[in-house]
Amino acid sequence: MRLLLFVALLSSTLFGSYLSTIYNYYEKQEYEKGCDYGTKYYTVNSSDEKFLTFYALSCLETNHIDRIARPMAQLTQSKSSRENASYFSTILLQKQLLMQAILDDRPLGELKLPQTNFYLSKIFDLFVAGTYTKDKDVYRLADSEKEDKYYELYIETTKKNEQYMIIDIYEENRFTKRYQYK
Repeated sequence: MRLLLFVALLSSTLFGSYLSTIYNYYEKQEYEKGCDYGTKYYTVNSSDEKFLTFYALSCLETNHIDRIARPMAQLTQSKSSRENASYFSTILLQKQLLMQAILDDRPLGELKLPQTNFYLSKIFDLFVAGTYTKDKDVYRLADSEKEDKYYELYIETTKKNEQYMIIDIYEENRFTKRYQYK
């Protein structure tokens, strides 16, 4: 009986440490580490919705947005988890629709999706509204809230013929960040 109690206490400590570790990565804005950590320990924590949420949030801030689909499907137990799952699915859908619009020259019309505070949603809304200029195959979208901020959206094809959607962010005409999605 003591051995069973010891194993139970040890395992609860380990599970707690998984959550605290991924939370610390997220809190320190070490999103790449948090996303990789979440991927590595996903199976062990697949029923811990707090762990899954921090995993998905970390991956959202990196170039690994497609990794959010897996934890998103598991977020079903509480109201806040379901809201998070809807948030993640909205962003994935917006990414997919943007890629389809650019690659296949498919108009998005006046498509209305839920709004999020994630930058990809802002770019999606600007693109759907048609508030961009296009030079060759690069779409330039001005930020509606900051005059000196804009985004460049385009597709890049690798030597292996893989296509990536690239989003470059500029502030005061200086490049600040790049997101690359497959």
